[in-house]
Amino acid sequence: MAGETKEQQDAIQGDAAAKPKPKPAVASDAPAATMTEAEVEELPKTIVRRLVKDKLAQIAGAGADGEGGAEVIVNKDAMAAFSESARIFIHYLSATANDMCKDAKRQTINAEDVFKALDEIDFPEFVEPLRTSLEEFRTKNAARKPATAKKQTEKKRKLDNEPAPQEEQNGAADEANPNADED
Repeated sequence: MAGETKEQQDAIQGDAAAKPKPKPAVASDAPAATMTEAEVEELPKTIVRRLVKDKLAQIAGAGADGEGGAEVIVNKDAMAAFSESARIFIHYLSATANDMCKDAKRQTINAEDVFKALDEIDFPEFVEPLRTSLEEFRTKNAARKPATAKKQTEKKRKLDNEPAPQEEQNGAADEANPNADED
């Protein structure tokens, strides 16, 4: 700026004023646009921490009485390594399951594709526990499904301000006025 004239400095400042200043990134404003790809794909840290600590507590407390064992402390770098490893495993498993799906000429990955993918990537010991867990999940949700469907129907009816189903109203009206159809 030392060698520039007053007019040149005003022009530079005018150009700077004319250009819109970028807004500072706020956490709620398009997080995917401001975050790096790695941050977007990162698994939730609290969930990873809970899974790791729960599993380590199970292993540490596997004594004869089922209790005991000191709490295992996991440092930040190790937790990041667990998280990244889990993310990579999920990507690898989903890509392999996708290949299984494409081989079957389908576009939707189903549970059997995931089971086959686990066999394919040499983790067959996970298949049976996963099948058992999936069956428990389906059973639990099947018991919940009829009640949920009924609640949703009632809620929808209330939102639409619909009276009782039409058949019931017509039947009541026909009984009250039996000659209504006759002209």
